[in-house]
Amino acid sequence: MSIRDRVILVLAAWCGTDPNSIDSSMTLQDLWASTKNSTTNPHSAIPFADGLEELLRMLVAEFKKPGLVRKDTSGFTTASFKPKGDIDTVNDLVNAVVHRPNLPSTPAVGTD
Repeated sequence: MSIRDRVILVLAAWCGTDPNSIDSSMTLQDLWASTKNSTTNPHSAIPFADGLEELLRMLVAEFKKPGLVRKDTSGFTTASFKPKGDIDTVNDLVNAVVHRPNLPSTPAVGTD
């Protein structure tokens, strides 16, 4: 699975939407707002800035998994995102993850 696909899956879980409905040019803030009443992950009472904290945790968990391309996403903070940072759209986030340093590879679970 590509890094783009993995980021899209994380975003889908984060905001509670179908991954196929995520438009890569959409801003993350608009994605969050448009899915606030999701049936799988409602977040109408959670401000976008607070939602970013959860997104950051989810990205670290996804990209630390063994056996896949592993990326050090722990360097991202809420300040990495607009208005303070450069990450604004889904594409911006994908590109930012792609350009993060790789973590050391680990064997896939269940392979010896």
